[in-house]
Amino acid sequence: MGTAWVRMVCVLGFILASISPPSYAVQDAKEEALYRQISVESYADKVAGGWLGQAIGVLLGEPTEFKWMGKVIPFDLENFCRLKPMPEEFLKNAPGWERQAEMIAYLQPYYDDRTNFEEWIPQAMTDQDDLYVEFMFLHSIEKRGLDLTATQMAEDWLQYLGSDRVWGANKEAYTNFQNGIWPPESGHPDNNIYPNGIDFQIESDLFGLINPGMPHASNAWCDKVGHMMGYGDGVYAGMAVAAMYGEAFFENDPRKLVEHSLTVIPPESNYAKMIRDVISLRDEEPDWQQAWHVLEEKWGRDEAGEPVMKLDVRINGAYVYMGLLYGDGDFWKSMNIAMRCGLDSDCNPSTVGGILGTALGMQGIPEKWAVLRDLPIENRSISEIYPPSISWDDILR
Repeated sequence: MGTAWVRMVCVLGFILASISPPSYAVQDAKEEALYRQISVESYADKVAGGWLGQAIGVLLGEPTEFKWMGKVIPFDLENFCRLKPMPEEFLKNAPGWERQAEMIAYLQPYYDDRTNFEEWIPQAMTDQDDLYVEFMFLHSIEKRGLDLTATQMAEDWLQYLGSDRVWGANKEAYTNFQNGIWPPESGHPDNNIYPNGIDFQIESDLFGLINPGMPHASNAWCDKVGHMMGYGDGVYAGMAVAAMYGEAFFENDPRKLVEHSLTVIPPESNYAKMIRDVISLRDEEPDWQQAWHVLEEKWGRDEAGEPVMKLDVRINGAYVYMGLLYGDGDFWKSMNIAMRCGLDSDCNPSTVGGILGTALGMQGIPEKWAVLRDLPIENRSISEIYPPSISWDDILR
């Protein structure tokens, strides 16, 4: 083994020894299953699959993001695509974004037409917050060690991450850091208007990848880091996702991964209730689009019947679990279903792709999608840490 791999083994051992007990205990843990083994080669392959799965999923869904709100996307995307430029004649009659509701309604027929999306061969992985926020976490861990604090991570955000490169709960957290409000208060509802936002759900992947088969350890990381920008379900979502990544090193059945995620979060939480709803629907309703309507009615609307915020982690989380359970383990089908559910339709297939990519390993990702492995990653967001074009080898190493 090379020096880098020896170092990786040592890091894994140090993680086991150094993580403090999580605030939320993993339930129903089997005492007899204390240790599982994985080769360094298999671990490296699955880490690569997890990272590339995220990238593939977000790039697949990128042209559809937030264009279907409370609607199912009416077509599949079987390849990487991009939206064609809108004709000047079409835009000439548009009401303008100052009349947002009218503008959205005006654009919808254009989006609904599959012919307005053209297949595209990417030359690089685009700059995506699904990835670069995790790259920030990774940098902080490398820079400061495994016992770093969430406040130190927040300080690194202020030093390296531009305020114009974060949104939603992350933007609220960033502003809090600037004002001297540090984790966990930065994610508390008193200081953050999006405590149940999707942000940590799309950024917790890393903590499953560095904790293979160790849900106690991944929960400890998520408890610490998730409260930078989230609270309650906003943190539980990250715990659930990280646990599925960690279990995917040893298990490739999506149903079992989903059920495992329930063991790491409070059963009375709304996020856990949502997961159980998706499981029940999968058992009772074979048509995912029919199941979508049930979930949209329950989790996509508030008590007054109005749509929840577009970044709500329960409804977007439901679409992740829809992809995992209705996709039957098929890499593209699972991402495509998560994408077609709408709302944050690039982040949700990214989470699905990353979990399944970890289970499959890089070698198991279909060739048509695996081409991203040889492409550079655009970097406009954390240029003081990484060069303008990041190599996947640098991230994987």
